[in-house]
Amino acid sequence: MLLLYCWTFTSPNFPIQYESNSQCVWIITASDPNKVEEKVSSEKSCVVPLLPVIQINFEEFDLEIGYDSLTIGDGGEVGDSKTIIQVLTGSFVPDLIVSMSHQMWLHLQSDESVGSIGFKINYKEIDKESCGDPGTPLYGYQEGSGFLNGDVLRFECQFGFELIGERMITCQNNNQWSANIPICICESHTLFFFITANKTKYLWTWKVHSDTRLLED
Repeated sequence: MLLLYCWTFTSPNFPIQYESNSQCVWIITASDPNKVEEKVSSEKSCVVPLLPVIQINFEEFDLEIGYDSLTIGDGGEVGDSKTIIQVLTGSFVPDLIVSMSHQMWLHLQSDESVGSIGFKINYKEIDKESCGDPGTPLYGYQEGSGFLNGDVLRFECQFGFELIGERMITCQNNNQWSANIPICICESHTLFFFITANKTKYLWTWKVHSDTRLLED
C-alpha cells in the first residue's frame, strides 16, 4: 500500500470568480513514476510492477453550467479525446476520479460571459488497479473493505434515514466506481401538537423531510 501525501490546487482566483475566456491546463504526475511496487501474480510465477495512479477529490466545484467546463483525462497528452475520463460543468461532480496511468491532465475552459467561483481539488497517489475509497454517506455507513478492480461496496443508512441512490457500487477496470455514493435523508414524519392558550386550542403540524422543517398552522 502506498503511503503518500495529499496535495491541493484551485482554479485561478478561487474562491473569487475565475476570469472569462480562460484556458488553463494542469498536468499531475506521480512524484516518482519510476517507483515500482511488487505484486506476486497468482496465475504465474512472476512479479508484476505496480506504478501509482492519481486520485482527485473535489472539495468545492462550481462552473457556469453548459458554458464553462473542466475536462479531465488520463496521461500527459492534453486534449487527446481518447484519454478523456470526464467533462464536468455546473455544480455536480463525481465523488472522486482516478487515472489509469501515473499522469492526469485537467483543462479548464470558460466563455466570454460571467463565470463562477471555480473549484478546489485534493489529489494523491494510490495503488494501481484501485478506485480509491469513495467515502461514507452522512448518516450512513459502508460495508466492504476493498477498493480494487472488481471489489463491491454496499451502503446503508442509520435508523430513521432513507437511502437515495445506488445501494451497491463496483470498482470497474477503468479505476472508476460504477456510481456515486448514495445519500441518506431523513424520512418523512408528521407530528401533531395541541396547544392551549387563553382557552383556545391550536393544531400544529410539523413536517420533516430531507432536513427541511415546515411549520403549518
